[in-house]
Amino acid sequence: LEGPEAAQAGSMTAKLKKSVKGILTNPTLLGIAAGFAWSLLGLPMPTMAGKTLSSIASLTSPLALLAIGAGFKGRKALGYLRPTAVATAVKLMVLPALFLPVHLGFTDEKLVALLVMLGSIATPSCYVMAKQMGHEGVLTGSVCVTTTLFSAFSLTFWLFLLRSMGCIA
Repeated sequence: LEGPEAAQAGSMTAKLKKSVKGILTNPTLLGIAAGFAWSLLGLPMPTMAGKTLSSIASLTSPLALLAIGAGFKGRKALGYLRPTAVATAVKLMVLPALFLPVHLGFTDEKLVALLVMLGSIATPSCYVMAKQMGHEGVLTGSVCVTTTLFSAFSLTFWLFLLRSMGCIA
């Protein structure tokens, strides 16, 4: 509702309509809905379609990171150093520090899965969604790049800490 193009949309009703249309036509959300419906219906996945989707799925993250890298604007990114650092620290260190102590009885691989969800990279889909919402994507791209770079260190730190505390074997 308050994105860069919001001033051009006019009234709040027009902004709401545009936002609802954007949500309903979002390719990521449409894909999730289609997959959920397919799963609920219990339809078998044809082997050829399964292999094709698997091949495409294995390419999505590398291609998204290539797109972020190709569109990266170094000079503009320097203007976002502070918010990039804060977002990276929150994503990789603060969220795990807040939520891992309350791990609700999760142990071993389930706790590691929780750690990965809490403290891993900001997904490239964040960049894609920011671009779709009319933003230039410099800050989002910077956060994707820095969380990808530093997650190797932060996840190693968290795994070491959890193992030292006896939470994982």
